[in-house]
Amino acid sequence: MSTTTSEIRDASSSLYRIELLKEDNWLPWKRRVTGVLRERRLLKYALVTARETEISEWEDNDARAQTQIELTLSDPQMIHIAGAKTAAEMWTQLKTVKEPRGTMGIIS
Repeated sequence: MSTTTSEIRDASSSLYRIELLKEDNWLPWKRRVTGVLRERRLLKYALVTARETEISEWEDNDARAQTQIELTLSDPQMIHIAGAKTAAEMWTQLKTVKEPRGTMGIIS
């Protein structure tokens, strides 16, 4: 029995062994989740919004992208996506909390 590309894209994140996001693993977590979202053609839903003509498809795929992100967060990290209504909002909120800013942030 062969697996089609669409089956792979639709598979749950359990096919990947991605460590849950914790206080100290943002960069490797981000890299891995970016790869999963990209492979499943969902990355654009975490990074940008869709045009009006694509709203229905966008909503379906945004929901899938949200699920991929949610399934890779540890319980204490879920607070960082509270209130987010889209995958892009989740991603932005996580980046705001996790990515170093300025010279001192990069050094630490």
